[in-house]
Amino acid sequence: MDGAGPFCYGPLALSMDIVLNRRGGVPVRDQLVTQLELKILGGELAQGQRLPSVRALARRLKVHHNTVSAAYQDLEAAGHVELQRGSGVFVRGGGPRILTEARGLDEMIRLALHAAFAKGFTGAEVRVAVERWLAAAPPDRVLVVDPSPEMADLIVHEIRGALGIPAGRATPDELARDPGLLSGALAVVLPYHEATLARIAPGAALEVIHLEVSAPDREAIASLPPGSIVLVVSHAPPVLPFASVFLRSLRGDEVHVETRLLASSREWRRLLAAADFVLADVMAASVVKAARPRRLREVRMVSAAALERLREALTAVVPRGATRTRGPSRA
Repeated sequence: MDGAGPFCYGPLALSMDIVLNRRGGVPVRDQLVTQLELKILGGELAQGQRLPSVRALARRLKVHHNTVSAAYQDLEAAGHVELQRGSGVFVRGGGPRILTEARGLDEMIRLALHAAFAKGFTGAEVRVAVERWLAAAPPDRVLVVDPSPEMADLIVHEIRGALGIPAGRATPDELARDPGLLSGALAVVLPYHEATLARIAPGAALEVIHLEVSAPDREAIASLPPGSIVLVVSHAPPVLPFASVFLRSLRGDEVHVETRLLASSREWRRLLAAADFVLADVMAASVVKAARPRRLREVRMVSAAALERLREALTAVVPRGATRTRGPSRA
């Protein structure tokens, strides 16, 4: 397998393993996008962290700089990174975190009030918001916000099963039409939808979760003998192209990959008899298992670490009533 080893870049001297398979049939650009996306979603690349320059990464990976530039543009279009002219490429952050630098409660309040007044909010508006938060209680449910209802369904299913708390879903458009959906709820989003939710409901209690391919899942895929046929079945359409590129990046042309939606029952059942290894999400696994595949592995999209962060976030307070969606009053 052609590839490149770890490289270090920037003040954090972050080591990243980027492995490119030039014989696997998957464009190098897609492999690079997928591997960087996994590192961002998994938290290995932190919010606000600077990525290598286009030419530096191209030299390290021995690819054309246009390939790296196109990959960065794809990541920017997906909301993963920001291209800042003259400064570089940065993992998209979730907004300023000035309060974390405060040395005490009074200083935190002062910084918050300063930011509120600087944005044009009046004293009366600030007072109403503070009173609403002081009357808040821990969330009684989770609301997964995602443009894909099927992807949200999948995350809801995993959260509900792992944490035993009511969970629902909404698209950004639905939330914009009815902000009250967030009342008493903890909003959960993937990193690239955080900015969208912040624009729609800036006062929402929010937790960002990262998706990752677990080490055992990687090992199971890596252990497959060459020539194996791998079938991926998922409830959510966004999972399929991601899984296809990831598998081909990991194994190249050593394995044959087929992806099908759970709803396309006739298609995946026809492939099942030939498949050596089947990967299915938690909403598809029981249905696929009943069809008696040769070898089945259930894949979870929400990591154990993400679930633990959610469990902690559910002890915090969230406001009741409609979440504010409009800007400050103007004189």
